[in-house]
Amino acid sequence: MENSVRFFSGKNIKIESGSMGVLLNVTLPDGTVYEDVEPRRYFPISDITRNISIVRIEENDKGKDKLTEFFIIKDIANLDEASREALLTSLNRYYMIPKILDIYDQKNVYGILQWKVLTDRGVFSFDIRDIYSSIKQLNSGKILVIDAYDNRYEIDDVSKLSKRGQKLLLGYL
Repeated sequence: MENSVRFFSGKNIKIESGSMGVLLNVTLPDGTVYEDVEPRRYFPISDITRNISIVRIEENDKGKDKLTEFFIIKDIANLDEASREALLTSLNRYYMIPKILDIYDQKNVYGILQWKVLTDRGVFSFDIRDIYSSIKQLNSGKILVIDAYDNRYEIDDVSKLSKRGQKLLLGYL
């Protein structure tokens, strides 16, 4: 028998912070408790408040990570305020995406684009391997940049970059 994932509207679910600041303890309407679980967004950029998967990552017998999905919360707007706050805190820690405020420098070294940027979390340097699929303009107008290690960075408004930063970016859009 195949294990199917259950969907919940969010009503009557209680969520509390668990260990390590990212993990949660969740109590379902029937009293079932899931301890030290993690939330994941199905659509982490375009639909951040709906379809939140509750998962646990454990090591399998071969020493590899195994993800178990328990259920999906359809819409966090249906949660009570304390539960919504605990869930959002956990999600925000997991999906911490630095905002690029300016592009200081870029070099193309053997087909790998190297960027030095100023973000809301400080100065970062990173490599971009696949230039044309790793710098994307989203429907919202934001720019998503994915580095060689799948870290994500976001540019909210290109016009707020310095003139030099705009020039460095616009060649790749």
